[in-house]
Amino acid sequence: MTPPFRSLLTTLACAALCGNPAAAAADRIKPEPTQWTSSGDLGKSADARQNLSGAACAPTSPPLRSCLIVNDEKKYAQAFSIAGTALTPGAVIRLVDKGDDGDPDAEATAYDDSHFYVTGSHGRKRHDWKAHNPSSYALFRFPLDKDGQPIFVGDEKVQGLAHSARLAEALKSINPVAAYFDQPLDEGGINIEGLALRGTRMYLGLRGPSRDGEAFIVSIDKAAPFTPDAPLDAKLHSLKLGRHAGIRDLAAVKDGLLVLSGPVNEQTDAAPAVFLWRADDQIAKLGELELPDVKGSAKAETLLVLQDADGAPLRVLVMFDGPDNGRPTEYVLRR
Repeated sequence: MTPPFRSLLTTLACAALCGNPAAAAADRIKPEPTQWTSSGDLGKSADARQNLSGAACAPTSPPLRSCLIVNDEKKYAQAFSIAGTALTPGAVIRLVDKGDDGDPDAEATAYDDSHFYVTGSHGRKRHDWKAHNPSSYALFRFPLDKDGQPIFVGDEKVQGLAHSARLAEALKSINPVAAYFDQPLDEGGINIEGLALRGTRMYLGLRGPSRDGEAFIVSIDKAAPFTPDAPLDAKLHSLKLGRHAGIRDLAAVKDGLLVLSGPVNEQTDAAPAVFLWRADDQIAKLGELELPDVKGSAKAETLLVLQDADGAPLRVLVMFDGPDNGRPTEYVLRR
């Protein structure tokens, strides 16, 4: 073997094993050129529309008429629809009465069996961790009508919303994450940012803690939170997502769960990426997301499945924390 060829092999081996950016470039997923728009603001204020934290749609053929988006700054969720490449905001769904104290700190939403679910962070606020906020330790559920629209809507009062405080039981019952319950996020405190339902299970994706390159999902029996005295059957799942990486969102697909990862806090070595956690418990990295042209330090927060067809790539919409209305950006994921 000539020295130049040996040197080339050494370089390639290091690129594969040492995290060489040139090798990683092939794994980057570029945004699709499709331009997405919103016909109105997703949120009634700048705080809401610049802090979108989760979205989900009922899995119907396009147009997607029944979708929900949440933000971590206000006391409501909001219905919206998708036709073509346009998002149209709809009715507001109160999570907490308008004049009441408390912030649900809504971080994720999911659809399952004619219901939308919304979860609070179940964690301390990052910039005021000493302030206890009981409203964020909640899981909400509400039904849809025969046309797939929210039955109970209103701008002032909570209407017909089921509420559960049982997720805390699950989070406090499993090691090693139990030790991080109710702790500051900067110290690895528990913070739910992903929610998905698949089969008989509900999956809670944790932004923190993240330990030794592993992030965590807690799963429970999906009926238990709203069934008094039913066993939660909590289980812990460890996913190797990389150093300083936590879970920013989850989305159910036919062959498993999509996992959107990102930095736990402000670390710069945890680029946003998408993984497929398959039903057989294997995890595959689909690639790192190449970010669109956004100002400031926008973070990928929301992963919404647009198309999940047999034998075809996945189409997803990613939305970002920071830009107005989340700067919706389409990606194609090859599984």
